[in-house]
Amino acid sequence: MAGARPGTSPDPGGASKGAPIPRDAVLLASAIFLFVSATNLLTPLVPMVRLDLGVSIATAGLIVGSYGFARLMADIPSGFLSDRFGHRRLSIFSVLLLIASSCVGVTANSVEVLIAARVGSGIAVGFLATIILSALSATATTHNRGKVMSLFHVANNTGIAVYPLIGGVIGATLGWRETFLATASLSVVGAVLLLSVLPRIDFTRGGRRGSSDESRVLHGRQRTVASLSTHVGVVANMIHRHGFRNTVLPLYAATSLALGGVSIATAIALMSVTGLMVATPGGMLGDRIGRRRVITAGLAAVAAGDLAFMLSHDLLTFILLAALIGFGDFFTSSQTALLSEIVPAADRTRSLAGYRFSSDLGALLGPIVLAAVMDSYGAHAAILTAVGVLFAASAIAWIGVPARVENPATHEPALAPVPLTAQSLPQEEA
Repeated sequence: MAGARPGTSPDPGGASKGAPIPRDAVLLASAIFLFVSATNLLTPLVPMVRLDLGVSIATAGLIVGSYGFARLMADIPSGFLSDRFGHRRLSIFSVLLLIASSCVGVTANSVEVLIAARVGSGIAVGFLATIILSALSATATTHNRGKVMSLFHVANNTGIAVYPLIGGVIGATLGWRETFLATASLSVVGAVLLLSVLPRIDFTRGGRRGSSDESRVLHGRQRTVASLSTHVGVVANMIHRHGFRNTVLPLYAATSLALGGVSIATAIALMSVTGLMVATPGGMLGDRIGRRRVITAGLAAVAAGDLAFMLSHDLLTFILLAALIGFGDFFTSSQTALLSEIVPAADRTRSLAGYRFSSDLGALLGPIVLAAVMDSYGAHAAILTAVGVLFAASAIAWIGVPARVENPATHEPALAPVPLTAQSLPQEEA
């Protein structure tokens, strides 16, 4: 098709629900997979860091938390900075910051220097995640946006699962500082992929009147309500993932079911694997039947899965329920797809920066809130709190996201024709 940019799919108008994933989207997902190494290589080596630097448990927690806090603080500015300076320039800055922070981490001989390295890495990855999310959306259309956006979640979650294992091997054979060298090396490869793709990305894609993407743009109060409703679901899901899965569930399994570390790790790994299996099919389902249905059903399904854990009484039921709850992750790509298509193309990066902020906010609040509830009122109270948050978010999404966005792309009404006037005729370029 004339005028289409290399590596991107032309807007098909009445294209089928099976629109393929653009090649550039795969390269972008590969880049975020490599950048995820910035934090997860070091994750299993925190005890080694603590002994080497001679710091307390609280200080070790500060080393871990400084990365997430820095990323949270970078999320909202990333959207405005991308619009102000351009996605490619901000990407170059972020990659250089990530590599420089990794080099600082290699030479860190004090906790202050190590925290500075972690903060720099968090800021850099916060910027890069928003840029890549926006670029992924720009390569997609309404007919495959959920499927394309699922690549971000697959790449990110795969990195979270794989890199701690690699970090553990590096730490055991070489030392914890050498994980920063691995991070720098992987970041260079990720930078090559990202910077080779960005010049081909049209970040105004879908913003022109008459494109199929424009038919899902909301305005005024309707957009505000739909956006806030979706953000509530993002925060709720991250509270569940980091507060329930990563904090309450292991403690509950150890104290109430008397399960060991290997059994708990097996169940959590199985949960992650099943989540990866349904990410892309779930995105395709959102493209086919509508975002609102998938998001509300997904949040409710995860809530039901959390509630079912109160019925577990042995290892077998615990593992089966872990696998079941992993299937609830099918809705996450519909959240990013919805937030990227209800705004004009010019506002897409800022909208997805808001998604990153909500995601990191939930990840920060979840362990703190649910652990506090569990400490004060017991594991069942913490589980019921997570369930209540998820069910409430599901109801809010159903009410707040309008039916206009719910319509599948293949059944969207055509836009009213624009009257042909002298002003609307194409003008010859000078």
